[in-house]
Amino acid sequence: MNRLICLMAATTIIAVAACKTQQHSNPVAPASPAAAPVPSVATPRITMVHVEQRFVVIDFSTQAMPAIGQRLSVYRADKRVGEVQLTEPVRARFATADILAGEVRVGDEVR
Repeated sequence: MNRLICLMAATTIIAVAACKTQQHSNPVAPASPAAAPVPSVATPRITMVHVEQRFVVIDFSTQAMPAIGQRLSVYRADKRVGEVQLTEPVRARFATADILAGEVRVGDEVR
């Protein structure tokens, strides 16, 4: 139940952020060369980490969602940093996964 609440909260935050960015009619100034690079969205990414309960929320909007129970590796800068296993609940493009090994962070790639 706690995972469902966290998943719903994450989905709501993303939806509100999307609505907020569309309300601005002023163009945004281009980022300076010193700005951090924006991660690629070509692979699924971790969008939320719940350290105490050892689970994450993964955004699969860029590819088909794997089956529940499947184990996936987590990468940061092309280095394997952990492993997760998909669990319920699954909502639209978001899925939860238990952290099996490693230390994962928001933004890490899931393959």
